[in-house]
Amino acid sequence: MNRVCVVITAAFFAVAFSATSAAADNKKKTKPASASQAPTSAKIAESMGDLRWGMSKDDLERKFKADVKAKYQPLIAKTKSAIEEDHLREQERDELAAISKGYVEFDGRTTGWDVSFLKGEFAHKTNESMLVVRDGNSQNFYFLMDGKFWKWYKAFDAAVFPADDFAAFEKAIEHRFGPSKSVRAALRPGEDERQWLEWQDPKTRLRAIDQTDFYGFYCLVFEQKATVDQLARLREGADPGSAGPKKHTLVESVTANPDAHTDGEADIADRISGRTQTSPPQGEPAESTKPAKSGAKNKPPPPAPKTKPASDDDPLTGIGL
Repeated sequence: MNRVCVVITAAFFAVAFSATSAAADNKKKTKPASASQAPTSAKIAESMGDLRWGMSKDDLERKFKADVKAKYQPLIAKTKSAIEEDHLREQERDELAAISKGYVEFDGRTTGWDVSFLKGEFAHKTNESMLVVRDGNSQNFYFLMDGKFWKWYKAFDAAVFPADDFAAFEKAIEHRFGPSKSVRAALRPGEDERQWLEWQDPKTRLRAIDQTDFYGFYCLVFEQKATVDQLARLREGADPGSAGPKKHTLVESVTANPDAHTDGEADIADRISGRTQTSPPQGEPAESTKPAKSGAKNKPPPPAPKTKPASDDDPLTGIGL
């Protein structure tokens, strides 16, 4: 009898131990993400559309030129005016040419971007480059490392999100990507603090940055996590001249050698924030963005009409995301 009781008791503890272990295993599997980790959003990949990390410069140019042609094809097809058709075709040619001219190599030569809000987003002499593409409501910067696309920096026009209301911007962005991790810190050691919201998915880190203190606009930055994790190693050979004491980009842009702005990029922040003195007619580049007769390179594309978010359930619908 005692022997039977011992067996039953042992079986009971074995079952209890097994159940406890299983519960512990399940708890490990369902353990919530660390508070310091950015939330995961399935909308990141959806918002990138047919952009893929690792695309080449030629891949990106083909995509954006195809987008331009797809935009103008129906407009040209339905017009019944030869004059209007010529005007549309001229606009199309200008936009296609602007894409080709928007390519910049960071090879050590000074560009206007070195003292812009993009300072710190790239380094010189590490085989980095950038393609600048303007859409209807933002300026887009597609960064490449060793010829492969790894970062998309989208700077919204002030007309899309008013610069004096971060709460409204946060609400609109979280409506698309879900709850975010809110951060206020220096993005890199030695830099000024800034505010951003953060999300991630298996391949991408997404930051929504508040650039309103000095530039008057907000940005979304999509980054390939694999490249972000290797940036320190990839930039070991960065141009020493691009390092040195940290200064505020606004101060640098005022005190920098004026000859450094020969590529027509000096007023980029004004054009994004809407602080330009005059607005160009629809479809025509501002005077400062027209290609110089001398063949100056790296000019930003001509600005397009600004649009506001569509008034549907998703505030980001219709603004390039």
